[in-house]
Amino acid sequence: MRRSSFFLFLYILLGFGCFAEDDPVPPYVSPQGVISRVIEMGPEYGTHHYYDLETDSVVAIVDRNSWDIALGSSNLNRSVYLNHSKLMKVCDLGPVDFESAELPANPDWKIDASSGAEDSTAVGTWGEGTAGELASKNHVYILDLGFSTIGQVLGKIKLQVLGFQNGAYQIRFSEYPTGPIQTLNVPIDVEYSFVYVKLAGAGTVVNVAPKQSDWDLVFTQYTTMVPNPDNGIPEAYSVNGTLLNPYNVEAFRAFTQGFEEFSIDDLPQFDLSSRWDVIGYDWKRYDFNTASYLINADNLYVVKNRLGNYFKIRFTGFVNNAGQSGYIGLQVKRL
Repeated sequence: MRRSSFFLFLYILLGFGCFAEDDPVPPYVSPQGVISRVIEMGPEYGTHHYYDLETDSVVAIVDRNSWDIALGSSNLNRSVYLNHSKLMKVCDLGPVDFESAELPANPDWKIDASSGAEDSTAVGTWGEGTAGELASKNHVYILDLGFSTIGQVLGKIKLQVLGFQNGAYQIRFSEYPTGPIQTLNVPIDVEYSFVYVKLAGAGTVVNVAPKQSDWDLVFTQYTTMVPNPDNGIPEAYSVNGTLLNPYNVEAFRAFTQGFEEFSIDDLPQFDLSSRWDVIGYDWKRYDFNTASYLINADNLYVVKNRLGNYFKIRFTGFVNNAGQSGYIGLQVKRL
């Protein structure tokens, strides 16, 4: 698997060689009112960490391999999303016979937009009707399940969304190219933004994200389009970053402002966005000359959480004291 490791961020720890007469370096103390914490994803980046700004707490840690697709569970969203952590992609074969459906010689693979936009999913518009009842267009999709945390190819699945009625999706799927055909009824719960499904065996509805009213941010690996550093052509990469809760959470970047100086009086200068990836991954860069990951010292984000309160955030690190990556340092202050 091509890992976009150069997009992961790394906190540079400086070693100080002190002479005997040097005074000891005092421990770092956060400014008054600023919370410092570390999100411990670990070096394989194999988990989603759901974070609540109100209580400065990680309310859930979920194995990224526990699910394959997410189905919109709100009253208006009936889109199908891929597991963004596994570099998944989809080829839409159109309204063909399910059992005999095969990939063309040159598949047109697509990924979900990391913005979370419902009209920019790889599966696209699968049905016709109202949010309360949708009839299928009978398209057959081939899902490439991507890669495990150690780079194992996870195979492919054939999928068809049969419809939505009586508060539940009906889906059909099998291993690709051949395998037992399974059907699964997937009921929604409007207290959650999505209902998650693992497409293995007979299929399983699994718990992933907490209730939409319980969290604000998720720290995770996700897929997005990134310019190739060699030729500038955008390609699908797996990056590490921060995504918003799609339920009533908005944010903006304020890279031109200093973290300490930014105050609630500065809010009118900026426009909030509900894009899932408005914080994203690019508050860090990879330095090829030093083979190290650098964090933008001026990175600053402001989040309006699902309760309408404002918080300013900056990222401070990515490694632990043992030099292992996947330990996200950040500072948070309520405005």
